[in-house]
Formats: sequence, structure tokens, C-alpha cells
Amino acid sequence: MSSLLLRSTLAMGLAGLSLPAIAAPEFAACFTLTPGLSWSNADETLTIEKVTFAGQNAIKMHSAGGGIGMATFHDISGRQLLGQERYSMSSDGPTRTDTFKPAPTFPQSAKPGDRFEVTGAGERMNHVDETVEPIDYDGFSDYTFVGFEDIDADVDNQPRTFKDTCHVTATFEDNRIEAWYAAGFGRIKFERYMGNELLMQDQIESIESP
Repeated sequence: MSSLLLRSTLAMGLAGLSLPAIAAPEFAACFTLTPGLSWSNADETLTIEKVTFAGQNAIKMHSAGGGIGMATFHDISGRQLLGQERYSMSSDGPTRTDTFKPAPTFPQSAKPGDRFEVTGAGERMNHVDETVEPIDYDGFSDYTFVGFEDIDADVDNQPRTFKDTCHVTATFEDNRIEAWYAAGFGRIKFERYMGNELLMQDQIESIESP
């Protein structure tokens, strides 16, 4: 091998070694929630904070809009729904608290096309009449991971791209939802259909903090 060819081969090899590895997106990362973050869509403002729920460290996502509020409580990973609360305009505290054991849980990992179930059960405390009753999780349960997608949004009147969001879809009879989850934020885009008819949709529009 000539010295010129040898030097070229070595240079190409070193160049290949110096290229930074591009980390593959992770399914679990999409469901992380950043305490202190607050953002809004057209209908509600969502605020994320650290709390204690049912005796364990948790992350609370409080939703307020139209005079009615609710909150969901998640484990530190953001993938487990530990419980939820509903509020009314006339009440200082929650009117109803749901606690789930087992908790509805998104899987740690998934590949595009994977199907999984999100189910759970627990109890409901009605604070108005101080009664407790058993419940099953009544959200969508039959999910498919569509894939990682970049979402372009107009946030605070500026274009912004949320990289590698997790697009999932879920069905029940003739109903279908499409949802996109972004790391730190939670569900930033949502669509609900009956058949092929779009019933509702929302998407992140502003970020209040940090």
C-alpha cells in the first residue's frame, strides 16, 4: 500500500471515530414531566409540580379552564397514573378523589406498531357525601404506538418543533384518539374521532414557565 493511500485510509478511519453517536429516542422519555413547568392550549392551563399522593412521591398535573379544574397524579417516571381529583368552582378542595391500585401504566419501552393495554382499578372518595366506592379505570385501554414524530407548533406566536414526540392511538368501539406526548410536557397534542369525524382537538399554544 502506498504511503498516500495509507494516510488517506487512516484519515477516513479517524474521521469516522470522531463522529458523535446520535442517541435513539426512548419511549419512556416522552412521558416524563418537568415540575415547575406551566403551559396552555386553547382551553386550559396545565401546571406541573412535585407533591405527595397516597403516601408516595408523585408529580401532579393540574388543569384549569372554564371554571372547572382537575388534577392527575403520576409516579416520578410519569408513566403511571396514581390517581386524579376533580374540583368545582364552589369548593375549596377536591369534590372527588380517585386512587388507582393497580395504576394504569404506559410501558417502559415500545417499538412503532406495538400494541399494549392501559388498565387499572381502585377506589373513589366522594368528598361531598363522604362515601367510598370501588372503580375501574374508565379511560381508553387498547393502545398502539404509532411512532416517534416531530410536532411543529405555534407557541407564543413563534414556530417551535417538539422533537421525537411519542404518537399513540387508542380505540374503543367507534371512538378513536390520537395523542402526542413530549418529554417534560406530557400530552401536547390531542385529537378525538368518532369514525372518521373529528370531534375535538387541542395543541400546545403557550408556555408560561420556566
